[in-house]
Amino acid sequence: MRIWARLRQAWRRRISPPPRHLPPAWRHGRGGRGSSHHRRPPQSPGPAALRGLRRLFASASGPRLLHGRVIAYHGTPSSLNARSIFRDGFMAGSGNALGDGIYLATDLAAAKSHAGSAGVYLACSVKLGRTCFWRPPMQARYAAWCERRGVRQDNSAMTAFLLQRGYNTLQNGKVVVVLAPQFANPTAWKRKNRLIQVLSVHRASDDARIRV
Repeated sequence: MRIWARLRQAWRRRISPPPRHLPPAWRHGRGGRGSSHHRRPPQSPGPAALRGLRRLFASASGPRLLHGRVIAYHGTPSSLNARSIFRDGFMAGSGNALGDGIYLATDLAAAKSHAGSAGVYLACSVKLGRTCFWRPPMQARYAAWCERRGVRQDNSAMTAFLLQRGYNTLQNGKVVVVLAPQFANPTAWKRKNRLIQVLSVHRASDDARIRV
């Protein structure tokens, strides 16, 4: 039996009249049948109440959400790129497994691997906002969403799916993605993201702090 049929059945049992063997005064209020304290039976839930229940159960079974800030790192192969980030902001990357956005790592070694021996990494404070943990249930919802809309499953569709559901960031293991759509000319769309605060820049080779 489906869960909604069970809920309706439980609700009907709740509002059913009292047994007939109880005195009429109990059924019609303390003053008896003619009392002004006659009790009206509660009404069955309407469509709005059922929709609220569905939203409640959907949120309870959804992915875990986080709020707050984390320290994460962004590796880049050139100090000139770091200077451009300071001046103009980040550019949303594409062609990645977790959709479009700004990629950071909570693991410093991962950021250094992207920077290379001659590169630098930026230490950033990331405001998570509403965070999605990408797991098999979310993948199934995403696949169903794409099928309903008739769109193929790619990076752009994944980002649209999450942003339309109010998510700010996506986390998978040690990777944090600040979600942002990718544009045809991404360099022109570089901007400072309100969720990311750059704290410092360091050389990947010796972790020395530098100015850019």
